[in-house]
Amino acid sequence: MKKILYVIGFWCLLLAGCQENEMNTFDHNGAVYFQLASNWSDGVDSVVYSFAGKVIEQDTIWLQVDLMGEAVDHDRSVKLAVDAENTTAVEGTHYAALQPSYILPAGAYQMQIPVVLYNKDPQLEEQSFQLAIQLEPTQDLQLGLTARTKARIVLTAMLVKPSYWESQYMDYYFGVYSKYKHEICIQVLGVDFPATREEFIANAEWWIAAGTYMDNYFYENYPIIDPETNMPIEPWL
Repeated sequence: MKKILYVIGFWCLLLAGCQENEMNTFDHNGAVYFQLASNWSDGVDSVVYSFAGKVIEQDTIWLQVDLMGEAVDHDRSVKLAVDAENTTAVEGTHYAALQPSYILPAGAYQMQIPVVLYNKDPQLEEQSFQLAIQLEPTQDLQLGLTARTKARIVLTAMLVKPSYWESQYMDYYFGVYSKYKHEICIQVLGVDFPATREEFIANAEWWIAAGTYMDNYFYENYPIIDPETNMPIEPWL
């Protein structure tokens, strides 16, 4: 009987502790966290952006911030800060300065924060630079999920394999990835692959057609030798 009471007592204490931790994650005013993937359960904390194949001087990427708690009937302030210790990118050279604060509109449960990236540095063609960003609490909003209060933007002008290549069936529509195939696809299609899975999904029909077109291109021009493997790039469909 004592053992049973001890076990019950232990679980009561454990449950109370869990409830306290849950309540301490945010107060009644709400809290915010980064949500960089389309699936909530996907704990993606970084975005890779490449200027490869793009004749532009700058571009804007958008970081999604979600709300924990209830929406309210007035605007609220959200603040970002650069994590200097984990940042190799240079303000003014690789990215534009962040705004002092951003607005989560009244009634909103999420927002998109713009980050302007620059294609000014010739070194981008040889290496990548990282911009580490972290959410900071404001008078309006606290920090939400601890594991999602920081985000990384990796910037380069080199060809980068899209992070969603396998997970979004890109390997079916475009075959096995290689940098040389990537380069040829940019030359033929006139555009690079989307930087994020969300962009690919938004234009999935076009990219599926592009995959069929490129498969036919490699078939009609066979063999195109990949210098990385010294083997022909095989059609895949």
